Amino acid sequence: MSLEIGSRCDHEVINRRYAIMEKRESTKNGDSDDERMRTRCPRGRSPQGVMVADRSAVSTIAGYFYQFDRSILSILGLAGANDSVAIECIEDIDVHTATETTAVQCKYYEKTEYNHSVIKPAIMFMLAHYKAGLTAGRPAIQYHLSGHFSCGQGKLVLPFDIDFLKTNFLTTVSKDNTVKKHEELGVSDAELEDFLKLVSIDVNAAKFEDQFKAIIESLAKQFGCSPFAAEFFYYNSALRVIKELAIEPDEALRVTTRADFIRRIDTSSYLFAEWFIAKLGTAKYYRGLRNEFFAAGVNVSPADRLFIIHPAGDTYSRNAIKTLLKTISRKYSKLSKRDAKPFSPYVLLVGIDDSELAGLKQELHNEDVRFVDGYDFKGAQFDAGSISRPASADAGPALRLFCDLTEARQTFLSFTRSREIYEFYHSEPVEDFGDGAISHTRFQIPKYEDIDKII
Repeated sequence: MSLEIGSRCDHEVINRRYAIMEKRESTKNGDSDDERMRTRCPRGRSPQGVMVADRSAVSTIAGYFYQFDRSILSILGLAGANDSVAIECIEDIDVHTATETTAVQCKYYEKTEYNHSVIKPAIMFMLAHYKAGLTAGRPAIQYHLSGHFSCGQGKLVLPFDIDFLKTNFLTTVSKDNTVKKHEELGVSDAELEDFLKLVSIDVNAAKFEDQFKAIIESLAKQFGCSPFAAEFFYYNSALRVIKELAIEPDEALRVTTRADFIRRIDTSSYLFAEWFIAKLGTAKYYRGLRNEFFAAGVNVSPADRLFIIHPAGDTYSRNAIKTLLKTISRKYSKLSKRDAKPFSPYVLLVGIDDSELAGLKQELHNEDVRFVDGYDFKGAQFDAGSISRPASADAGPALRLFCDLTEARQTFLSFTRSREIYEFYHSEPVEDFGDGAISHTRFQIPKYEDIDKII
């Protein structure tokens, strides 16, 4: 079994994603200052700036994730084999079935009272798209506006007529003049009647937490997994796929069917999207991993455990690695005379040259760390039996250090007992060992120094 969990929070990717979104909106609407676009992402403020510098904008960030989650839920809710969802095309989400297309715009105003003016820009945009379609001779589509508000939903009584539409959603009154969008677009009353038949509005959309819960339940049912796996594996993979779809420059490539989406998120690894860490928070993310995989503490069970660590070249520190190795040895070895089956962990350091590895071992030896590496004398060949010899309270070893991947693979494939591999990497993990009986869990982390926060 091979699982991979990643945690690269790349704000540059986030900023680029929103730059692309804004560019599309500008092209789509013909006006870079379009009101609808301003409601989507405050001008002059990147998502990174919102998250770091403006704590009052937490609701704005929640709105972004609310849209992402709605996209995921819409895809999971597709019924037909050929039904599909398009991300960031006509609207936030476009749902295509065999019989119709529905353009969906999502709004999340958890602390805002509903007023007609809040959704007015969205209604205007839908009418403009409807009129453009009529002019171009395109088939009519459905429009759906989904919004969550703190209160005030009773102000909107459905259904309403075209007079209500004109007064509350299509007319803008300022000190200088009055603008009527339907007249500006040249939409007749008959066309407005037809437009109303195509529009549906829900101002009682699910709360952020309830929508997220629905996603986790749907994913857990789809894959027959635990809520933890549904969130940390499939959900974070789903966020990654939504991001990849959203930034495709070609609209045709921003479309997915349910089957294709399930295939893309059902990888053999825990692949982490930067959106997930931004939403969950680094501390909570690490705590979740620790509770799921490393919560045994003093009750850790006997097993052949291999920790594969990829120290980053630019930030490599021998002292930091020594501290980490000692932590692994202390937490994952039992060498007391009271222990019926003494054991100690294996470690493979990837990307460290032979001379540095020799220097590291010398310092561990000088500091009385009892370790073995499978080489019993100078010039000896690697001996898998030596590095895996039974541990004891008197002779140790407290740590078993592989010099390269070939040695680790050779040794672990020779075992028939319980085997666990925990790999911490930054960019590329090692290949599977080729034995499905080995539990191989991968964690993609931004800094190897963070490993001790997980284990």
